[in-house]
Amino acid sequence: MVKKLEDIKGVGPQLIKQFRKHGIWSIYDLLLCVPKSYENFSLTDLKDAKHKDTITIECVISSDLSLNRYGKTPRVTFKCQIDHEMIDIVAFGKGYLVQSFKKGDQVVIKGLYNLYYHQINVSSITKPEKRTEIKPIYGLEGIYDKTITHIIHEIYQNNDDAIYEIIPEHIYQPLNYISRSQAYHKIHLPQNENDLYLSKARLKFEEAFFLQLRWMANRPNQIFREPKVYDITRVRSFIDQIPFELTKDQKDTVNDIFRDFKKNVASYRLIQGDVGSGKTIVSLLAAYAIMTAGEQVAFMAPTELLVNQHYQFFSNMIKDFNILRLTGSTKYKEKEKYDLETNHYDIVIGTHALIEDDVKFKSLGLVIIDEQHKFGVEARQQLIDKAQHKDVLYLTATPIPRTLAMILYGNSHVSAIKEKPKQRKLIDTILIDKTQIQLLIDGIRLAINQKEHVFLVVPAIHSELIGDNIDTVSEWLTKEGFNQFFILHGEQTKEKNEWSMKSFIESPGSILISTSMVEVGIDLPTATLMAIFSAERFGLAQLHQLRGRVGRSHLKSVCYLVSNGEDNERLEVLEKTQDGFKLSEFDLKQRGPGDFIGIEQSGFPNFKFLDLQHDYELLLQAQKEVLKLLDQKDFKTNPKYRYFNRFIHEDMKL
Repeated sequence: MVKKLEDIKGVGPQLIKQFRKHGIWSIYDLLLCVPKSYENFSLTDLKDAKHKDTITIECVISSDLSLNRYGKTPRVTFKCQIDHEMIDIVAFGKGYLVQSFKKGDQVVIKGLYNLYYHQINVSSITKPEKRTEIKPIYGLEGIYDKTITHIIHEIYQNNDDAIYEIIPEHIYQPLNYISRSQAYHKIHLPQNENDLYLSKARLKFEEAFFLQLRWMANRPNQIFREPKVYDITRVRSFIDQIPFELTKDQKDTVNDIFRDFKKNVASYRLIQGDVGSGKTIVSLLAAYAIMTAGEQVAFMAPTELLVNQHYQFFSNMIKDFNILRLTGSTKYKEKEKYDLETNHYDIVIGTHALIEDDVKFKSLGLVIIDEQHKFGVEARQQLIDKAQHKDVLYLTATPIPRTLAMILYGNSHVSAIKEKPKQRKLIDTILIDKTQIQLLIDGIRLAINQKEHVFLVVPAIHSELIGDNIDTVSEWLTKEGFNQFFILHGEQTKEKNEWSMKSFIESPGSILISTSMVEVGIDLPTATLMAIFSAERFGLAQLHQLRGRVGRSHLKSVCYLVSNGEDNERLEVLEKTQDGFKLSEFDLKQRGPGDFIGIEQSGFPNFKFLDLQHDYELLLQAQKEVLKLLDQKDFKTNPKYRYFNRFIHEDMKL
């Protein structure tokens, strides 16, 4: 019979109440509540100790203990002998030691070592028989760590641990991992550092395995299709006409896409390109190849502004295929949709309008989704489902850390464009506060005098709770003598916003005050100054995107982060790096995986052991084992895999 927690020796009614406050209702719950940290009492060789090291030594008290006062604090001093040498011991606030220990006692002392005084400032002292090399720290309010350790020791002594195995032996044993039961025993009652290493390695693998199981089991089924027979001669001729040379990353990404086209299965590829790295030309080459194969292309972007920009770029580059722009404001929409369905148009570039039921295709072979995180899962799938010979390219200028990208898309379906075009200059990023605002004023005046464009971004339209908003920054500009500025925000009509943007672009030496609406979709070579007010209110990835609206040509550009003195440590990270991939790793560490990609559609657990920033190789190992498991014909029917199937389909927790 399985014991209840209250049946364990030493667990009384008051302790049960405390456990329940922490969500611990059973022995199993308690064992899954692993220590948050450990205090290490492994012995130090005094010859190896450095100044101000925390050390642990076993020694003999060789003098009487003397109690005196250091100000109001009791201080105990004595000498100890270790390896035929004497060392001075001092303990502040521990007057009770005089009654507990005496000359000649063998003791274990832990404390801060002063090399020059040959002295230890004691943090703890105990008898050798009571020493444990590693002491678990649980940090549960209202419950002593030693109480938890005593109870867990009692549980294991009476074989009441109730830890069941959830990964078959034939998977974990060949990889040299210990059992789950052993892992939890060692993590609560470690005898040495190796016990901790073995237990954490197993539990890390467990989390990686089940993470991969959930994502790999729910990945899109392979869709078989004929290889794409594109005209390589026309594609090469088209590439030769491009007025600039592709970067190495762009060439590698194009080759990745074309290799996908040659396979007999539909591909889903994520193209990560840092701000200004040139994802659009890569997608254009992919689209051109598909059109030479006689199939259509759908390119969906989140805003009309971005759609217009892509349409202009594609129209300037492609002369031998028909291009349609389709948005909410498209005129003669019924005729355009009819022409698309009858194959008059080879490529359509549009907003959410593309997912409308009456938008149909004759032979849709490639779907390109720009800034894919701006669309919901359902909206993306509605467009993909319209493709008869579906291949999909997801584009994002918000790099996903490689561990997350590998989990979400599979290790072989992610391409990264990190290299910037040679003519692009680095953007100077300067963190300032309101006392340094004159720097920004001078920068704006210089940009305007040089007939360049200026972006001023604020976190709110007219909120009394946020000092920097459209209203206050407009007043500030007027006060400083800047009269030619335009305004863009979500409460204005669509027509008003279109007029503001058009007027701004067509007015050299002008200013645009905007909310984060300008985060994507503006490629203005003469934009050289970006100022982000109350920068601490924006996420790092968003700040990086906003910064990317300038520095899009050979002109020198600058981005001012105007801070109210909060969260400056995080903003300094942006000041020091322009690598979006490094920033994504920082975001992952700070915010966690669920928050990073959207918790409502992520399904990511809160890991106790797995580190998505550093455990890439472990994730690859787990993915390999999961794919072998899923490929077994009896996976869904074999009783020994019942737990795995329940985990996949019932949203179980480990």
